[in-house]
Amino acid sequence: MKEFNAKKFCKDLIGLRGKESQENFARNFDIGRATLSLLENGKQVPTIDILSRFCSLSGNNADDYFIESRTDALVYLMGSLEASDREKIEEMVERIRIKEKYELLAKRGSYDFDRL
Repeated sequence: MKEFNAKKFCKDLIGLRGKESQENFARNFDIGRATLSLLENGKQVPTIDILSRFCSLSGNNADDYFIESRTDALVYLMGSLEASDREKIEEMVERIRIKEKYELLAKRGSYDFDRL
């Protein structure tokens, strides 16, 4: 799953504006100054239209602002679980990670962990 890289967008947007005032840049960019401020501070994600206009002005590609999510979907689910269920899932996830590590080690060498 990909997520929007707001940090990169903020940095690039501020760089594109340069020393121009927020008021002038926002007017030329056809957005409100408050919206520009929110975008520059990472408190608002740009609409597709704003991202498209930004990429046209800056010469960047919109795909550059989307990265593979580092947050597993399970993390979102964890917030809505009972504590006992959360503990069980955390234990299961840890077992899966350990199994994956052993499988990687087995692929690297001639180890056969299934025999152990």
